[in-house]
Amino acid sequence: MVNAKKHTGLNRHQARESTLEVLYAWQSGAFDMADLPTHINDRLNQTDRQQQDEKYMREALSFITQERTTLDSTLESLVKRSLRSIAILELNILRIALWELQQRLEIPYRVIINEALELARDYSGETARGFINGLLDKMASQLRPDEFLKSQAKDRRGK
Repeated sequence: MVNAKKHTGLNRHQARESTLEVLYAWQSGAFDMADLPTHINDRLNQTDRQQQDEKYMREALSFITQERTTLDSTLESLVKRSLRSIAILELNILRIALWELQQRLEIPYRVIINEALELARDYSGETARGFINGLLDKMASQLRPDEFLKSQAKDRRGK
């Protein structure tokens, strides 16, 4: 049987980590948008990130920085509270996942959630993981209802 998973040799998890780190530095006031290319290049030149998917990282950063207001509006409608009450790291993990849910339809929503939870585990705490997991389940059910319902039905049949 042929593996249906497309393997590019490029690591998207590393690209997500770099995206998160650049977004965090930007939002923390470490640099302004004019310095974005320098920070991207810094992440690309890290020896432990040589296999990261550069195109993926650039696409994520471009979309998230340009559409932050729209992404945040969507997040606020789901969270039902001010985004200022969410730590910068968690907020950026949610932004990355929301971008993927909306723009990267080839990635199953469960993969997106798992990747976001890995980022939360590596960069934040256990409380953040629970919050992110619950919110991303809610996002997936609203943004990808057909995929979400099929997955839920499959889970019920499998048990």
